[in-house]
Amino acid sequence: MNPRKKTRFVDAFFEIFDRYPREYFVYVFFLLFFGAIIWETFSYTVINYGFYNSLAYNQQVGEVEIPVTRGTLYSAATTTLENGSVFGTSVDLNDLAIDPQIKGDKGKLGIFLTNLVYKEICYLKESEECYNDMLRFLKVLEINDFNQEEEYLKGLISKEIVERISKTKVTAVRLKDSLSPDEESQTIKWGIKGVYPGPNGLYVNPEELVQVEAFVEKYIDLFGGAEKDVLTSIRKRDLRYIPIYRKLSLLASDELSQYISDENQALSQGVIEDEDSIGGFMILNPHAQRIYPERDVASQLIGFIDSEGRGHYGIEGYFDDILKGSPGEKVSKKDTQGRTIDPISLDEDELGALEGANVYTTIDRNIQKTVEQILEAGVKKYRANKGTVVVMDPHTGKILSMANYPNYDPNNPGDVYDLEKVTGDKYPNPTTDLLGRSVFVEDTVRGDAFIYDGKEIFLREADRSEYGENDITKYIYKNSFGAGVYQNDAISSLYEPGSIMKAITVAVGIDTGEIKPYDMYNDEGKVSIDSFTISNVAKECLGYNTYVNALNFSCNVGMIRIVQKIGRALLYKYYLDFGFAEETGITLSGEVSNKIEPYERWSQAKLLTSSYGLGVAVTPLQMASAYSVIANGGVYMKPYLIEKIEYPDGRTTIYEPEAQRRVLKESSSEMVIDMLVDGVENGVAKAGGIEGFTVAGKTGTSQIAYKGGYEGGAAATNGSFVGFAPAEDPQVVVLVKLERPRSSQYGGSTSSFIFADITREILEYYGIPKKVVPE
Repeated sequence: MNPRKKTRFVDAFFEIFDRYPREYFVYVFFLLFFGAIIWETFSYTVINYGFYNSLAYNQQVGEVEIPVTRGTLYSAATTTLENGSVFGTSVDLNDLAIDPQIKGDKGKLGIFLTNLVYKEICYLKESEECYNDMLRFLKVLEINDFNQEEEYLKGLISKEIVERISKTKVTAVRLKDSLSPDEESQTIKWGIKGVYPGPNGLYVNPEELVQVEAFVEKYIDLFGGAEKDVLTSIRKRDLRYIPIYRKLSLLASDELSQYISDENQALSQGVIEDEDSIGGFMILNPHAQRIYPERDVASQLIGFIDSEGRGHYGIEGYFDDILKGSPGEKVSKKDTQGRTIDPISLDEDELGALEGANVYTTIDRNIQKTVEQILEAGVKKYRANKGTVVVMDPHTGKILSMANYPNYDPNNPGDVYDLEKVTGDKYPNPTTDLLGRSVFVEDTVRGDAFIYDGKEIFLREADRSEYGENDITKYIYKNSFGAGVYQNDAISSLYEPGSIMKAITVAVGIDTGEIKPYDMYNDEGKVSIDSFTISNVAKECLGYNTYVNALNFSCNVGMIRIVQKIGRALLYKYYLDFGFAEETGITLSGEVSNKIEPYERWSQAKLLTSSYGLGVAVTPLQMASAYSVIANGGVYMKPYLIEKIEYPDGRTTIYEPEAQRRVLKESSSEMVIDMLVDGVENGVAKAGGIEGFTVAGKTGTSQIAYKGGYEGGAAATNGSFVGFAPAEDPQVVVLVKLERPRSSQYGGSTSSFIFADITREILEYYGIPKKVVPE
């Protein structure tokens, strides 16, 4: 400014100042000051009200997800349980954490938490369970010199607890969930302290990060994103949440809640001071935990849920959407730290939460338990790899039991991966004893990482040629199949049924009018097709015999004579009608079906071998449903597993029996039943008989397909038996399948006995009287 002009301005100012009293200037100052305040207030409350109201709302109010309870799974109602027993339900278990910023006694807190965690992990538990739980808590792969002495275990726990609760600052922020090898390489080259890249993500320690601007620039160049978002994520801040233990038991939660309540009362009465308390540190976050009270009963039917609450396998998987419900939102006030302090009242409709639906199954818990016990004993007795049973009501299609062994505990689905070494005591003949099981050998080059005895080892699947090598250490899942036991073999495993298909062949022959039960045919013991020969097993087949005899003694040649009369087109049609070419539609995850190729493409060998159950693949449920057709007067009933579904809004879906189609004339089914009864009383199916009851049934044995052919020798067959009783008024159809029985390769010497034991128990459970035999 020009100096002369500046002087004139100053002179003019003082002239005005001298002309008026000084009080005027004070008045003007306060007038302008309060005018500015009024204007700002008007701006906030009127002109820019919407903006600032929204800003305040977002700072003071937050939306919190309202968790909902997953629906309950029930067994069928019984005379003693109106709603059935509970197969799966949800309870709230608390996750325990602490806020290290709270005023209190951390020394006392460490001792308290050590005792609590010890009781949860190891108190009154088996050594193996304690060890595995300790690994999870300490987040280590092994514990050297492990023992179960209380003082030793508490020492390990205390060290971990003290380390956790001593932290007061956020020292790890994950900015990326995963990094590609190239991304990992580039971030390593940055050479910025406090940045920790790896395949599992990119972590930053805000306390160590000094080159903030350089990091943000490089991060955005590589990964993108907004600068303010990155800066917010990596800012230094107090640590307010330290996880201590996930899913406290109900007893521990109750004891902890009571302790906090008692301590709060002592604080309010002045008995103790804040610096001597520990309750203020505690944070309890309830989470719904899925509980399966029956443990491994019906496990493949029920399925399980993962840590994210998603259903897998069985009913949990199939009905996941309706079981889990829909979480709602709750609007709550927040304190200056962003924590929820007070829910704002809203109408219930505005919350949008919908609890999960309850699902009621047709499974009779008593029958299921009995079936599983008998099946497990049978698998072990006949030294089979596994076994499957289907029990259904032929008149309704209702599934009464569906069992597999080995099974698993859905409360602890991860236990299926537990390994053990193959030993001579358990597997004396490894070349055959290990067939069909999941066997592994160590291989640091081609192997995958496994945990065995708390240590990481690298295993690959063993070749069959290695099974018998005594100098090679072999490993096997304790259940033989690992995660394979999640699969429900009744619906997810296709197999060639063998001779149990012969009842279907006979039924088609009778229904088409091509044969009658007592028609005669000449059996020379074998039939040649192209370059191979099909033979009978039983000598009773030879000669001029009836078709009753052919079914009684499971004569392959007799079945071939029937399909030669029927022809490809008709046999194909009946296969479709019996349900062998499509899924049954059972409401379970994982159902499969074989696709039968059109009959025009069938070779002569395909036609003839199908007659005795080779070259056609079915599931156990499909075959049980086919026998239900015979037991139900020729009508196919859709198999069903769900009785009803009750929704939280009051709706109920009822599942009714569904007759889908007539497959056989009633007279045809009656003739087949008589033939099946004769087979149990006079043929190779005698082991399936039950004293005091008329049983209709058929044995089956089939070789296991392998590399374009069939296996031979021991442990190379599937043994089956399927039948129903009482034959004059069938109440249950029961199918039993054993995979690779080693005591005998034949279903008549293995599965038949399991069938008889199961069916006998069910008939007694139903109170069906035995036949009175006249003296």
